[in-house]
Amino acid sequence: MVGNAPRVLFSLAAIRWKSDLSSFVYRISIPESQPGGRTTPPERTLKPSSSDGLKSLLDVLKSNSGRIAEEWAAAAAKVTYSRGTNIDMSESERVDRLKRFYDALMDRAANPSSRKAHEILKSEIRAEHSRNLTLSGTIKKQGLLRDIMAKVAEDGLPDMPKNTIRLAVDSMIDRSIEGTVMMLEEYTEMQSALSRWISGAPYVGSSLDQALTRFCRNAMDYFESEFVAVFDHPPRSLEMICLAYSSKGLAFTKNARIPLNSIPSAAEVIFKKQTSNTCGTDEAAKKRKVAGAVSFANCISVPMIRDDEVVGVFLVGDNARSLPFIPEEVSIAEDLAKQLLRVLQNAELFQLLSIRSRAQKSLLETAASLQQEIESEEIYRIIATKLTELIPSNELAFYVYDWERRVGNPVYAVGPWAAQTMADRDFLADLGIAGYIARSKKAEIVLDTETDPRAEQIPGTPAAHTRMLAVPVVGQKEVLGVIELLRYPPESFTQEDLEIATLFANHASVALENAKLLSALRAAREEVELSIDLLTHDIANYATPINAYFDTLKTKKNVRREIADVVEKTSKQVEGIMRLVDMVRTLAKLREASPKELRKIDLKQTIEECAADVRKHTTIKKVDIEVRLPESPMLVMADDMVKDMFTNLFFGAALSDKQDPTKLSVVAEPRKENKNEYWWVMVSQPSRSIPDTLKSEVLRMSKSSKSELAGGFGIGLAAAKGVVTHYSGMMWVSDIATGDYTKGCIFNILLPRAL
Repeated sequence: MVGNAPRVLFSLAAIRWKSDLSSFVYRISIPESQPGGRTTPPERTLKPSSSDGLKSLLDVLKSNSGRIAEEWAAAAAKVTYSRGTNIDMSESERVDRLKRFYDALMDRAANPSSRKAHEILKSEIRAEHSRNLTLSGTIKKQGLLRDIMAKVAEDGLPDMPKNTIRLAVDSMIDRSIEGTVMMLEEYTEMQSALSRWISGAPYVGSSLDQALTRFCRNAMDYFESEFVAVFDHPPRSLEMICLAYSSKGLAFTKNARIPLNSIPSAAEVIFKKQTSNTCGTDEAAKKRKVAGAVSFANCISVPMIRDDEVVGVFLVGDNARSLPFIPEEVSIAEDLAKQLLRVLQNAELFQLLSIRSRAQKSLLETAASLQQEIESEEIYRIIATKLTELIPSNELAFYVYDWERRVGNPVYAVGPWAAQTMADRDFLADLGIAGYIARSKKAEIVLDTETDPRAEQIPGTPAAHTRMLAVPVVGQKEVLGVIELLRYPPESFTQEDLEIATLFANHASVALENAKLLSALRAAREEVELSIDLLTHDIANYATPINAYFDTLKTKKNVRREIADVVEKTSKQVEGIMRLVDMVRTLAKLREASPKELRKIDLKQTIEECAADVRKHTTIKKVDIEVRLPESPMLVMADDMVKDMFTNLFFGAALSDKQDPTKLSVVAEPRKENKNEYWWVMVSQPSRSIPDTLKSEVLRMSKSSKSELAGGFGIGLAAAKGVVTHYSGMMWVSDIATGDYTKGCIFNILLPRAL
């Protein structure tokens, strides 16, 4: 009977989960009968006299460990939501795995102060994590173990009250669940530290740093280790970069470059490209930092591999453990390393996208700047400035090559040795790394300029180990130059830097080619202006007095007839020269492109004045100009060049006509085009036949129009067209008889009306 049952007291020391090994005492007592037959609730207390009962219970549970593990494995295999976790394991493997966990649980219950038992149990819990990481699955499996342990204990200790056994087993399982859940939370925290960053969108350096640091701190708690770190390993490098770490008594500098031989375990996995699980108990294998080397008695080093290249290392090290890491813990570390690799890849992608975005923006800005008419020196400065904004460098040099002379020259340089670089002029085009890049036409990253056999020392600069990014500026026919970027170790250049520099070099190539064209056009323009100046000033200065001399000879009465005829003919030729000079002057005014100062001008009066002037001053041939215009004023927005327009049109049309006399007819009427009001002036010339193929050519200075027009007076028509365009008008040639150009032509002019 419960009321008369002997009181059995025993105690179970709680399982310790934290590194300080603080114990939790769990007390259990059997309920006693009270007067009136009432039973007090069970009181969980601990008394020293319970040690014998605890020992008996533990002996029974330990001696039946094989049976308990088998029944536990069989029961767990029937649980619906946990079958998949064991699908790739045989029954014997499942039994062995659960037996190891159970034995560790018993050792921990029997000896709560044993660190070895503590480590074994936590390792087995991590092994279970590698198979089943759900809270519900963990609780379900622990519940099955609870029932099996209670049944075995009841069978082995029939004299011990069932309630006592249940409470004792409950204390063990509750502590097991508590520790398992705590470790599961630590594992979840590790993953969430990474997953939270992945879900966050744009790349922010501090956010990734915090996520990795939090991950290392959680990993150190989860593995109960003294050191956890994440290292980046640049391909083909003998150094690692510390991205994040958490440690007890060992300090690293974030983003510091660490030689591989400083951490032998990490160097080993980089060279072998496989996980390493080192263990040792002797003092020589303990953590040490002698001559810069650091090692651990127990260490898991996992390489992070991408495209068959080790790009990083995840390291867990400890010296206080009495046992090595088990394979399941190594497997968990490998899974975490894979997650780290994905995070770092995402971070790299975000960073590349950010760099490419900034590069595209900078390229657009650079292209806009280079489209302006600027000197080559300004092109060098713009390219260098924009390039160093995207690819920070300690030094930059821009060289250009003269392949006819086979020499190169610096045109722009920045850095502490810029003056010495700019002073090194007219060096051989094949010299140095820049010469090699110019010949090969391929960009290249040089890891050490001091040891590279192609390098040449610039006079006045010290010998130094530097990283170089050299990019050729390739033109249409040849290499125009080479851009060199330099960084001081340990900083280096990446493939992304090379691609960006190549894009800028292409922009520089186009800009320099355009600068050459602009320079050639400028030289040609100066020659044209010199010719115009010669024609409009020097020739006019000589022709004016000649014309005056001929006018004087014409007034003489006693000049022989044959001489008078020669004077008359020569005078007409001089007049033609002066008219040609006037036409060129009009074109020169248009080339000056001075600001428009338009005002209202009566087009009718202008046309009549120009017609009268041409009739009066044309002595070469007779010009008959018939003008039929509206009676009302014809107002347009124009300036003084409107007279030059009609004068050049009349002279150009008349003097280039082979017939003598030449007849022109001028009429005008209002016209509306695209809701705009115009005056439409039509100058008809029945004696001029212009084929359709030449109608557009006669209004501009071209070879075809010059060959068509006798004496080169087609320049007058081109001058008239230029003035019309200056007024935002239109000019074209049509036939008097539609479809039959032999009947004569019409010069059509549309000028905006002044309303």
